[in-house]
Amino acid sequence: MKKILFTVYTLIFLCVMPCFSAVIEGSVMMTDKVPEEFYGDWKVVSVCTHTTNKNLFDKTSVDIWTLKRQGDIITLMNPLSGARADITVNDVKGKTVKFEKRTYFPDEESVETPILTIQGDNFTGVDKISIKTFQNGKLIKEDYVEFKVKGTKILGAPISGIMGI
Repeated sequence: MKKILFTVYTLIFLCVMPCFSAVIEGSVMMTDKVPEEFYGDWKVVSVCTHTTNKNLFDKTSVDIWTLKRQGDIITLMNPLSGARADITVNDVKGKTVKFEKRTYFPDEESVETPILTIQGDNFTGVDKISIKTFQNGKLIKEDYVEFKVKGTKILGAPISGIMGI
């Protein structure tokens, strides 16, 4: 009789315990944490502060960045060059956001990681880019650059509308 009671209690314990130990899961998407001020059109000035290949990367550049969000996807576009990429938000701390954009080619992998802090209609930060080159599946070269970046919001009509994008 004791063995039967023990078996019944054990079965009840094994069936009921998972209900008590279940974890309620939920999360806030990182895209939800990105301050709204980041979205829009930006004039971005980049100055190279460190590189492993001075011939590959410009010392300075001026670009237009357009950041848009649709649902859980943030897209970075350059209406002047036509470049467009979905980006991943890695971290948000207050007004500082760390993005990541990965691009894959047959023999090349590029990872760009901007870390930007917004203040009003301006942002500052760094933009790190790593480019790995492969041959027959083996890494043969890795180039790296780090830029100091400053962005100024372009006020008025959206660039995408002006450029027909």
